[in-house]
Amino acid sequence: AEAASPFNENVGFMSYNALAGGVLTGKYMDVPAALDDPVRDRAIKSLEKPRGRMDTRGWGGTLYRYRTEAVQQAIPEYAKIAAKHKMSLTELSLRWTKQRSLITTTLVGHTNMKQLEES
Repeated sequence: AEAASPFNENVGFMSYNALAGGVLTGKYMDVPAALDDPVRDRAIKSLEKPRGRMDTRGWGGTLYRYRTEAVQQAIPEYAKIAAKHKMSLTELSLRWTKQRSLITTTLVGHTNMKQLEES
């Protein structure tokens, strides 16, 4: 927060990867990311036709912080909150980012039109 103080020219922050590599869209809730999927045939299919960055060997391997056990437990809870308020998990995630007073812009990497329309 010090960087955003008047002393430091009121610099804002950019939220980068606000959807956590697609995890906060909910697309990996039912079927895990390819690198984590214990069902080999399904993992291979995910690698051949990726749902997003988590299903690729390059990016998928670098985004491990979004595939921890804690994340796997939190995402369904966030999805329940989103459903309770009649919104998608994507919308909930982006609204949370927008609420942060020090964040002045959000970089979102959409992979399809539905995600773009939700944001």
